[in-house]
This record gives sequence, C-alpha cells and structure tokens, in this order.
Amino acid sequence: MTTTLVEQNKGINIKDALSILSARSKAGGENLSSHRNVIPRELTDMGQKIDIMDQLEFTKTDSFKCECANENSAQVDENIVKDDQQHEAIKQERLKRGKEIQSTLQSLSVTELLGTIFAAQEERVATYKIFDQGLSSILLSGNITTYPALCAKVTATFSVLSDTVNAVKSSLIEQHKRHDIARIVTQLQKYEGEKLNLTAAIHLEKLRLKNSDLGLSFNGSDERSARLLEKGIQNLEKNISTNIEAINEMIEELRCIAVDETQEA
Repeated sequence: MTTTLVEQNKGINIKDALSILSARSKAGGENLSSHRNVIPRELTDMGQKIDIMDQLEFTKTDSFKCECANENSAQVDENIVKDDQQHEAIKQERLKRGKEIQSTLQSLSVTELLGTIFAAQEERVATYKIFDQGLSSILLSGNITTYPALCAKVTATFSVLSDTVNAVKSSLIEQHKRHDIARIVTQLQKYEGEKLNLTAAIHLEKLRLKNSDLGLSFNGSDERSARLLEKGIQNLEKNISTNIEAINEMIEELRCIAVDETQEA
C-alpha cells in the first residue's frame, strides 16, 4: 500500500490555532538526537507556503491599509484564479517529487531512515527558534503586518520536514515491513502537528496583546483584557510543554530502536 506525501496539510493550520484559542476561552525545549544525517537533496524544494493574512484581522485596520485594498473586483477575481492554478501546480509537483523521493529512500537501511528522521527533528527545532525569534522582532518593532510573511517562510520549511518524515514512514512500511516503527512515527507526526498549531495560537495571542499596547484592538482592550491574554499565553505554554514531552518520548523510542538496529547489523 503506497502512502502519499500530501495526505494532510503540513503547514500551520490557523483554523486549528484559532480553535485552540476558542476552546481555551470557553473553558475559562526539545531534546536533539545524537544521530545526525543528511536529508536527501530532493527534499529541499518541496515547501508549500500558505497565506494567513485573512485570518489576522488586526492587520486589516485603517492604520494598515495599503494600495492593494483599492483593486477592483475583476482584478481580485483574476488573482484568485491565478492562486488556484498556482496551488494546483504546487500540488502536482509535490506528488511527482514525492514519488522520486520514495525511489531514493528505497536504498536506505532502517538505521539510515531513522537517521533521516532525527535530522528532520533537529531542523524542526531550529525552525521553531527562527519562528519565535521572528515573532520577538516583530513585537519589538510593532510592525505586526510582517507576521504573515514570517509564517509563510517557516511553514514552507515545516512542510518539507513533514514530507520527509512521511516519506521515511512509507519506506519503513513498504521496504522493511517495520509497522512497529511506523506507528511511532505516526504519533510523532501527530504531536508535531499539535505543537505547530499551539505555537501559532500562542503567537496570535501575543500579537493581540501587542495590539492592546498599540491601541489597535477591535474590542477596545483594557487592563483586564490584557491580563486575560497574558493568562491565556501562560496556559498555552503549559500545553506546549506537555506536547514537547510527548514528542521527546517518541524520539527516545526511535533512538532506542536505532541503537538496537546498529547492534544487530
């Protein structure tokens, strides 16, 4: 059974992030593996960007209007068609390259495949640092309209890394019949998806808090709402700490398997 590399969205799901915030309001550092490996070259161009500008309402205030807001409807419709065509082209390209990557991974041993996962995890950690540092710079500058560009940049990298891990999982199943390892990888991917959405939710709350400081909130934020935002951020950070612990457990299980595979070789 062949597993495709586009089974699910690998980028930041802003709807899920907003759902996390909604659920929270209604209810009132990762370890790096010692195994280093080089991610196959074919994997480095598979990123897919997403545009979250429409989800960030505070970037659409009068203070941040741009000339593009004056485009007529015909131009907007034309842009929508172009975007749809571009997304379809990206989808087809990823399907094509996914098959090529699967062919490349067929020659790798279980130990080498696990090494590729460890390398991808290290890249994920590095990308989260870039993501958080970028947010910090935005909050310091107060230029929150640059956040969607930052989000698009990092989600492209996360997309590549998730595609890499899914490709490895497929190879573990199809070439080595290692369904035991594949189950762990599936859980790892699940936790990583949750971590990304939690991170996006935290970022959105911090941006809203910054809006409060700048006096740009639609709801006329006051001291009380600012305190609620700060408390919400703290709760989300606790959730993400629990999530990271789960990720580390999955990595540790894979590390133990890698040691066993090396000893048996």
